[in-house]
Parts: sequence; C-alpha cells; structure tokens
Amino acid sequence: MKITRFEPILLTAPLGTGPVEWSGGHIPMFSACLVRVHTDAGITGLGETYGGLFAPEAARAVIEHFETMAMGLAVEDVGGVWDRLYMGTLFWGRAGLAVSVLSAIEMALWDINGKALGLPAHQLMGGKVHDRLRIYASGGLDGSNDQFRAELEGYMQAGFTAMKIRGGYGPRYDGARAELARKTIGEERFLMMDLVQGHNPKPFSAAEAIVVAEAVADARLTWLEEPCAAYDYDGYAKVRAKARMPISGGESSTTIHEFKHFFSRSALDVAQPDTAHCGGMLEFKRIAAAADAAGVRVVPHVWGSGPALTSNYHAAFATPNVFMVEYPTIHNPLRQELLVEPLKVVDGFLHAPSAPGLGLELNDALIEKYPFKREAVVKLRYERTDRN
Repeated sequence: MKITRFEPILLTAPLGTGPVEWSGGHIPMFSACLVRVHTDAGITGLGETYGGLFAPEAARAVIEHFETMAMGLAVEDVGGVWDRLYMGTLFWGRAGLAVSVLSAIEMALWDINGKALGLPAHQLMGGKVHDRLRIYASGGLDGSNDQFRAELEGYMQAGFTAMKIRGGYGPRYDGARAELARKTIGEERFLMMDLVQGHNPKPFSAAEAIVVAEAVADARLTWLEEPCAAYDYDGYAKVRAKARMPISGGESSTTIHEFKHFFSRSALDVAQPDTAHCGGMLEFKRIAAAADAAGVRVVPHVWGSGPALTSNYHAAFATPNVFMVEYPTIHNPLRQELLVEPLKVVDGFLHAPSAPGLGLELNDALIEKYPFKREAVVKLRYERTDRN
C-alpha cells in the first residue's frame, strides 16, 4: 500500500463539565487536530497530535508540509516513513510540534496496517505483554472540597482503584488537597498528584517544588508528577533526591533525545511519554526501553481524544515496563464517539483492545457535529495563582 494523501481534520467539542481549570490555565472547550492518512488501497487510518489542544491550525500546516514528503511511501514501512519525515525536520522541528504531528501520522499508519491485517495494533508491535493493566481515573481539578470529595467517591463507585488529582498552587493548598483525597479514598487505593508544572508559564523552582513535595508526603502518593518545568532536568533531579515519594514526568517531552536528559540525571522514577506527542508508538517503545535500562518504569500520559487514547493503550500493552494507564475522566465526546468498541475495564483493570488497528471510526456526521472553533484552544495563565 502507498500513501496518497494526508487529510488534516480540526474539531472542537464542548466539555461535559464546562471549562476546565488548572494552576497554569484553562481549557474552554476541547480542540483536536486529527490526520486521516489515505492509501491507494482505499484503507484509511486515523491519528492525533496532542498539539491540537494548543495550536491546531499550526499543526494542520505541519501535516500539509509532511504530505509533500510522504506521497508514494509504503504504509507497511512505518519506521521508514517516520525516519524520512523526521530527517526532514532536523533543522527546524526535531522537537516540539513537528514531532507531535509526526506522532499522529505514525499512529495512523499502525491503524491502517492493523485494519489491513484484521489485527489490533499491539499485535503488530510484538504482541501484548500484559493481560491487563491497572487504569487510573485522572481528574481532581479545581472545585470546592465538597465537589472534590464527590468526584473521588464517584471514581470509587465506578470501580477505579487508583486516582490522580491536580495541584500546583503551593504547599498549603496542595497539602490540604492531598490529605482530603487520601481520607476520602482510604488507604488501600493508589493516589497520585500532578503539579502540572511542565507547561506552566510560571513553574515552581526546584526549591519550591521540594517544599510542596514535603507538604503532600503524608498522603502516601504513588508518584508526584511534573514538579518542575519540562526543561528543568536538574530541578527534577534535585526534587527526586529530597522527596519522600516517586517522581514522574515527561508528558510534554518529544523523542528519546529529550527523555535521555531525565535518565542521565536520575531525575525520574516514572516516565510518562504520550504516543500523540512523543513521536508515536514506536518512539514510545524506544523511550520505554531507555527508561528500563535506567531503572525507570513507564505510565503513558493520556489526555486527548480517541486516537490519543487508544494508541497509548496499544503501545502500553506491548511494553513490558508499563505498569498502569491513565484515563482522563472529563467527558470529551471526541473520545467516546470515535471508539468502535467500548473499553473493557474489569475490577479497575483495562484489558487489551481487540478491534483491528486502533479501533477508531470518524465519519462525516461527526465532523459536521463538532466544527472547529478557533477560540477553543488552551488558554495559559501568565500570572501565578497562589492559594496559600
């Protein structure tokens, strides 16, 4: 099969709970930049760039540029297509948005190959190495204490055995929030806290993050996520050396080359690449292999629509040192309505997907239902919010 076209598709959907806020900004609605890869066999594949949340129109332009480099290439040669496109970005896009867009193209190729063979994508990546993976509810954003408590209780009623909450406002607020979460969910469940400093315009310094880490330590966190800016590798290492819990990060990092900075400094306990941003599903596995050599475990970051969700899950099931997967709990129609089969979750564990490819379908009715709105992109907060 040969590539004949890259079709960028921009969509916007309302969030079921209304605008979402965190310490570094807010999301008014959910924007997505998808790419549909067409072939001369008539089979198409769907992918997504996480850059669609932040810069969807820029991502569309990069997709259109990549199309000029990819026409006629063999869909079966996923790694070869990736190398061809990545080598074309070395001067201007070897990290960041260009790699994020390349992630979308790469996962779409896995989707096509899986459909052509009638196999789920994880079977094409060496086969599943887990029968099931613990799935955690990822939420706990802004809201009153009563709302926060009710949210966590809802996750428990839904069968989740692990939950992640957000912080990033300072030691007093974050400490109180973590304590309330632990009291609400009890001792037997896993609890994580995300400080969301990776793309915060006013991130914590290492010294500030260490104070926050100590303030939340009694909540017995499975990990403390993104305590410093994404580029502050030395800061991560300093926090990890002082903190009384494991440290995680890497969701906004692209390619193994950025992750090596974390590993060489012993800055992480848990790496969190995202197949919709890090370079794709093969790059996810490369990063995970480097993490394994450094004694670091892996949990994929998942916060996009359908393609981002399922591509991360397929990669996770094919990666030995993944031990948990994320499920973003904010209702996003572009997630649920693109899946051809519901997720199979039993007793707090996700079972491997079985639909061919990535298990996705995007029809014209959905495209018409969720037209793109420029004003829907992520809005960052450029003044620090201190709730202490």
